[in-house]
Amino acid sequence: MRVAKARTTAIGTAALLSAATLAAGCGSDHGVASPSATPDYLAAVTRAAYTTEQVPGYKFALTTSVSLAGKSATGQGGGTIAEGGSQGTAGVEVEGTKVEEVIDKPYLYVRTPSAASSRLTHGKPWLRIDLSTFSQSLGSNSFGAGSSNPAEVLSYLRAAGTVTRVGEEQVRGVDSTRYHAVIYLGRFVSAVPPSQRAAGRRAGKLLERITGAKTLPMDVWVGGGRVTRISFTFPACTPEGRLQDSLSMDLYGYGPQPAVKPPPADQVADVDAQVKAQVQRSLAQLHCG
Repeated sequence: MRVAKARTTAIGTAALLSAATLAAGCGSDHGVASPSATPDYLAAVTRAAYTTEQVPGYKFALTTSVSLAGKSATGQGGGTIAEGGSQGTAGVEVEGTKVEEVIDKPYLYVRTPSAASSRLTHGKPWLRIDLSTFSQSLGSNSFGAGSSNPAEVLSYLRAAGTVTRVGEEQVRGVDSTRYHAVIYLGRFVSAVPPSQRAAGRRAGKLLERITGAKTLPMDVWVGGGRVTRISFTFPACTPEGRLQDSLSMDLYGYGPQPAVKPPPADQVADVDAQVKAQVQRSLAQLHCG
């Protein structure tokens, strides 16, 4: 499907800055109050993101919706995250095609139904990508290591600016406060250590070029001091038109997760060179105006 291919190229590079990505579930409007801004809300959201990043692990469930040129594709899936996002698993099915991922930094392993017959993989079912391949092309190690990794999505909150409180809702049985946060892309530079600020500045400029905007709205639910849901839409300007990639992700089941086991070496094809070339080609095509 054309839009699915667009997601693999456009979002597989641009939105890899945020993570892997997917239908803005806005949740219930039950108990919604009038938004009001206060610095305390910003502190609550950033503190919850930091606390979530420090836990031993958690499960996640996601829903995705991508639209481009009048066509759309939807999908859903989930997985586990451990060790601050350095390890995890994910499975996402989009329009009948299931993609499996294993995160074992510095590598990302990807399996698709067609991989075994692809000349790219030389008949091997798994692709292996060094995540530094993305950071070298994107200009940052901190924003977007790729894959459907919620830990990378949480990194956006480091650049949050305006935060308003929307109301109280339940997320998978957990009492949660819903906030609306505005992520300022230009603030990436101040959200990373001094040694990474040049890269953070490049990443922010790249996101502005791809999205045609200086901000990214995001809804965040916080319960028990941790993030329980994230929802946002990532826009991108592609040669085929304006692409909208929306994501709703629930985080739950906090605690140690099963150990990650990468696929056997003889089942894996290293595709770093090909992926790097594709990322660079796609990034050159993604810009607004």
